[in-house]
Amino acid sequence: MRIDNEVYQTYGHEWWSENAGFNVFSLRYCMNPVRYGYFKRKLRELRLPGGTILDVGCGGGLLAEEFARDGFAVTGIDPATRSLEAARKHAADTNLEIDYREGKGEALPFPDGSFDIVACCDVLEHVDDLGLVIGEVARTLRAGGVFCYDTVNRTWFSKLALIKISQDWGFTSWSKPNVHVWEKFIKPAELIAVMNRCGLANQELRGISARRNPLALIAGLHALKKGRLSNREMAAVFALRESEDLRASYMGYAVKSR
Repeated sequence: MRIDNEVYQTYGHEWWSENAGFNVFSLRYCMNPVRYGYFKRKLRELRLPGGTILDVGCGGGLLAEEFARDGFAVTGIDPATRSLEAARKHAADTNLEIDYREGKGEALPFPDGSFDIVACCDVLEHVDDLGLVIGEVARTLRAGGVFCYDTVNRTWFSKLALIKISQDWGFTSWSKPNVHVWEKFIKPAELIAVMNRCGLANQELRGISARRNPLALIAGLHALKKGRLSNREMAAVFALRESEDLRASYMGYAVKSR
């Protein structure tokens, strides 16, 4: 089954809209606060000497803007021109200086060792060649630089949550078909092995999980589908948090060998 990455071009204008579909809304209000809170804490602990960041697969700039507001010099890259248009407009509207460029993770248009930090979120499970993307991440990182990532684990739980409930079942589905393909999800051991081959030493893995039980989430999604819950109310039902549960989404960071 082929993954539908065209959705980020077709619906790229919705990244910052309060009327966006729940798939975009959930990234902004559910996922982003958890992962950026984690990255911010870890980067503060590491005390890197520089502050240049590349956001690979930046989309509409949700993560890039968080880094920019904290004083990092941010470059974002994405193949979806409509997403980049939304990112540039929102950055301008909020007086944030972010260098947005069109391009793919498999061929980053930057010299070796260009960045102190590379971030890649909601991307690795979508790419055509994982090894090539990680290799490009490592190449563009300076020695001692940090790779911040999140992705989706390939488990029965992620298949239920992100394929069946989110895409396939009509009474709960909130995502477009084939935005995720289960076979492209990545087990942590697989990602760590690829990073090791590219000179990136993984330091930690943390899960991203809901505070509520699955039945409550299913009931909430059905209510959202019927119009009885708003996007914001559904985001509160999800109440995502950092955890030790790696069964669905997980995040972490790796350091490039000196």
